[in-house]
Amino acid sequence: MRILIGVLVVMLAGCSSGPDEVKVADESLLVGYSMAKSNPSAYAGQSARWGGIIAKLTNPTSNSSELQISQFELDSKHRPDETLQGSSRFVVKVERFLDPSVFVQGKPMTFVGEIEGAEVIEVGEQTLTVPVIKAVNYYLWTEDNKIKTYYVGDPYYDYYYDRYYYWDYVDDVDIIDHYDAYDYGDF
Repeated sequence: MRILIGVLVVMLAGCSSGPDEVKVADESLLVGYSMAKSNPSAYAGQSARWGGIIAKLTNPTSNSSELQISQFELDSKHRPDETLQGSSRFVVKVERFLDPSVFVQGKPMTFVGEIEGAEVIEVGEQTLTVPVIKAVNYYLWTEDNKIKTYYVGDPYYDYYYDRYYYWDYVDDVDIIDHYDAYDYGDF
């Protein structure tokens, strides 16, 4: 029985969602944004996974980038949820060049890294003291190309058909193929 429970726990741990780039071995060691915001220096050196929307990108050197992120809470897949907006920003330091044409303002990102402390930034007329993390890894989210697709079955073949839906990834080619495959007949 213990072996069965152990196998089940390992299988469920392997089924966790979200991109591999922002997964961590032990979720319990992560420091939340709200905790670090109040006193960033107290959590220096600890791991964090935060996310949000790119507010500003600068490249101080040819091999480093610094991002100001408008903080959003993360959903179950570690994607910034724009309906759960936080009230502040944080700074992320990345030890590589990030192209400003790819990492544009308004794109959602998730970061995994180590808290370095605090930094003073200016947002408009306000001066804010925000937490800083040094990114170990990150994930730039793209638009979600899923639509709700219904399967209704064949009412003549399957009398007790069940209407259920599933999420399908769609691109322009699928939509064009779908309409071209239908024979409209003579009008």
